[in-house]
Amino acid sequence: MSLLGVVPEGWAESCLGELADIRSGPSGAAVRLHDRSADGVGMIAPKDVRDGRVQTDAVSRVRADVAATLASYTVVVEDILITRTGTVGRVAWIPATCDGWLFSTGLMRVRPRHVVSRYLAHYLALPEAQEWVRRRARGTAVPSISTAALAGMPVVLPPRHHQQKIAGALALLDEQVEVHDSLSRLAGRTRDRLAAMLMRGESLGRLALPD
Repeated sequence: MSLLGVVPEGWAESCLGELADIRSGPSGAAVRLHDRSADGVGMIAPKDVRDGRVQTDAVSRVRADVAATLASYTVVVEDILITRTGTVGRVAWIPATCDGWLFSTGLMRVRPRHVVSRYLAHYLALPEAQEWVRRRARGTAVPSISTAALAGMPVVLPPRHHQQKIAGALALLDEQVEVHDSLSRLAGRTRDRLAAMLMRGESLGRLALPD
């Protein structure tokens, strides 16, 4: 019985550690406050991993010379990041816009080798996979999962062409979700600006307000 129950004949199951290389982020002391730079290399932190994506609006940046010393902690397109401390298990798939960025302590990098990357990212985000991670997190005040524990996660493996089809279908839905999220954030900012204007008495003459 797999993590997802009974799977179709011809599908397989393997441990995550057999399908991908897993690496934890650097120690918290690797980047100091004065190593930051507004125009430096992006460094993804756990707070930036949300909704299956890297939210880049508040990503910290470090000086290029500091980033060069942390070259083994970079991400490339199609890597996957997973939060390993705090709210463990949150997943982000790395797009081209984040290629070459760093990942910080509190994250693990999963670099797929024998599985379609985007399929694996969606698999790791499944409620069943998330619950598996939570059950294996140690610690009470700040839960944490080790790379060795994560490597043991069972992964359901359809044939590769099925993985690609599944990944493609879910990627289309991801794009729609991202568009709707962007529209929602834009509407929220517009509402806030308009509210401030209206409550200062501006633009009232141009609005059709009910009596």
